[in-house]
Amino acid sequence: MRGGEGEVLQEGRVPRLVVVADVDAAGGEVPWTELLRRIAQAPAGLPVVVQVRAKGRSVPALRDLAARAREVLAGRLPVVLNGPAAVAQELGLAGVHWPEVAIPRAVPPEARKLLRSSSVHGEAAAGRAERVAHYLVFGPVFPPGSKEASAVGLEALRRVCALSRRPVLAVGGITAERVGACLAAGAAGVAVVSAVVRAPDPASAVARLVDALGGR
Repeated sequence: MRGGEGEVLQEGRVPRLVVVADVDAAGGEVPWTELLRRIAQAPAGLPVVVQVRAKGRSVPALRDLAARAREVLAGRLPVVLNGPAAVAQELGLAGVHWPEVAIPRAVPPEARKLLRSSSVHGEAAAGRAERVAHYLVFGPVFPPGSKEASAVGLEALRRVCALSRRPVLAVGGITAERVGACLAAGAAGVAVVSAVVRAPDPASAVARLVDALGGR
């Protein structure tokens, strides 16, 4: 990752681990809520954020889910919304995440005080996203466990990390055993879905990933 003019990161703001709490991957809203309760049992003070993701839901439904996540996690872990920045701002969440297809041309006013991230799948999208995001989530690096998608591999991750002015988190098929390879390729951290959402013990899975990232 190279530095440059316009750097807006504040030290310590970018997480090492993003847990993508996907409602569908969890099996629906009831098991998803239980998942959040179990994640909340992870040791306090970890460099982790929880991203609320519920594809295809209406804005009111997203608002309800994000409010529930904030309540269940009760300040133990920051909550980021994969959805409208206005909703994240309204609820007092830590941040907003944009899919690649929704990367804005400029930072929306309602997102200016939020931690901002974006999914990217190639170098061109990374170039667009680094203008508005504090960090990028790139992948799938390995075959993902939560959906059908082709992996781009570690060399693609290495290229994006080298070119980006922002920290890059690897996503897609990430396990504790694969974290080291991602860091060696230049990633600042990782984002996971199934490694936590489908783990028998989500809190322990979070702790193992944090340990693999270099400790707490």
